[in-house]
Amino acid sequence: MFNRSLWVVEDKKVQEKLVKYANNTRVFPEGSFIYQQEDDRKYMYFLTDGRIRVSVASHDGTEKTLAIHEPGSFFGETAFFDRFPSFTCAQALKQSTVLCFGNDEITLLMKEQPDVIYHMFDSLGRKIRLLAFQVEYLSFMNIEERIVALLVTLFDSFSSECGKLPSTSKNKCNSIGVCPNGHCLKLTITDQEIGEMIGARREAVTKAITNLKKQNLINKQKRMLCCPDLSALNQFLTRSI
Repeated sequence: MFNRSLWVVEDKKVQEKLVKYANNTRVFPEGSFIYQQEDDRKYMYFLTDGRIRVSVASHDGTEKTLAIHEPGSFFGETAFFDRFPSFTCAQALKQSTVLCFGNDEITLLMKEQPDVIYHMFDSLGRKIRLLAFQVEYLSFMNIEERIVALLVTLFDSFSSECGKLPSTSKNKCNSIGVCPNGHCLKLTITDQEIGEMIGARREAVTKAITNLKKQNLINKQKRMLCCPDLSALNQFLTRSI
């Protein structure tokens, strides 16, 4: 699957087990909220269909996207485990189907399906890592450096060689002629979503990405990103630092 978020559980057997153990299944229309900021929650969630945005808002209404979840993603773990009110909200970007897990279901999974719990904490660990990188972006880097730092992180963890993508893939890299040894990011992401993740306006992100393309550091068609040379991308960040 080449259209995924950062924390997708791709093991179909794990997904099938989650369906069996869920407390209930809910369908959320586009634009509706699965939970709101400051809510007390008794559930954590697993997305089986649709798209969910997790974000945090300040008192003046400023919003920052923390994650975009696609099918196969856990979300809502933090408030479930620490028992404090949620510091984020989760909104359906299109009609979404969600599995709900309460304390009884998670306890049973821990006893009977420890492999599923491993996937859950692997997902949580990746989120913590990305949030740590976001703090670094906002504290020490300009916009172009933030974008490159984010892309380096994503390419390191979620890319495939352009030449090895299935020829039938909708996201087949169109730049294979100019980057036969390049790497393609195995997720879809817009300039707006990048901006929300690094704390920058979409227009500034688009301008910075155009500049990176001129330097042949990345190639981008619509929501598809590839990198002709990962070492060059890393060197750009090293020079900047």
